[in-house]
Amino acid sequence: MWKLAIILAAVAVSYGQAKLVNTYILYTKSTQNLPQTIDINANALATPFDSNLNTIILVHGHGGSVNSQLNPLVKDAILKYQDPSLNVIVVDWSREASFSYSVAVESVPLVAENLGDFIIKFFPAATDVAKVHLVGFGLGAHIVGIAGRQVAAAASGRVARITGLDPSGSQWGSNSERLTRTDAAYVEVIHTDGSGLFSNGIGTALGDIDIYANGGSNQPGCLTHTCSHERAYELFAASMFNTELKAVPCSSTTQLNLNLCKGNPLDIGGVRLSKTGSSRIYRINTRRNYPF
Repeated sequence: MWKLAIILAAVAVSYGQAKLVNTYILYTKSTQNLPQTIDINANALATPFDSNLNTIILVHGHGGSVNSQLNPLVKDAILKYQDPSLNVIVVDWSREASFSYSVAVESVPLVAENLGDFIIKFFPAATDVAKVHLVGFGLGAHIVGIAGRQVAAAASGRVARITGLDPSGSQWGSNSERLTRTDAAYVEVIHTDGSGLFSNGIGTALGDIDIYANGGSNQPGCLTHTCSHERAYELFAASMFNTELKAVPCSSTTQLNLNLCKGNPLDIGGVRLSKTGSSRIYRINTRRNYPF
């Protein structure tokens, strides 16, 4: 089924069809090592999906796949440490993500539309989407933002939360389709590689709360932009069990850059569907090794 979905996606692109076929893979605490490929033609999500639980949907970035480090690391941390448990759905758009960055960017709207259609179909009521938390890394952050907008426009209500993990910066600085704070009821962004000539992330504040790890770039222990970029999802995974990962509010970007932020701390990441902070901008200083 997984290979068939990838083939169908390739055919759709070849013939210029407007709909791409993402693959959706379900994990639960009882099936953590037994992935269930979701039949997108079914009328409803089948067991072991539990409609009484909140659902986290993970979307990888450029060059990623269902097997990228992001997915097993975050998925396993959620299912191991969170109680009550959650449904975790991993989105695979690896065919489009495997092309050059510029080509992958062009695929983002269609991948997002497919995700939006998936949410609208399987979470049709406002009470359903109020249990949905979208998590996107890199280009995946903009994908979940666009999908969140689509769900809201379909009168299904806004998804409860979006977490953007170092949203991609290149070609998104002035792009009106980029992730914004109105794409979900609560939007949190973790920045880890937002500055420098070859940075992967965007340094601009995009969410209700934007958390800048170690100032938002040049992560401890990292010698490359890729390492700093990937630190975003590593921090998110660690936040499932490391209660010391707290950020403090910054009253200005100057205070942020000078590491002078202070005030009531806020837990970063995690799975709570909403948070309230005293500022839009937060800073967290971390150690160099997981779980930081």
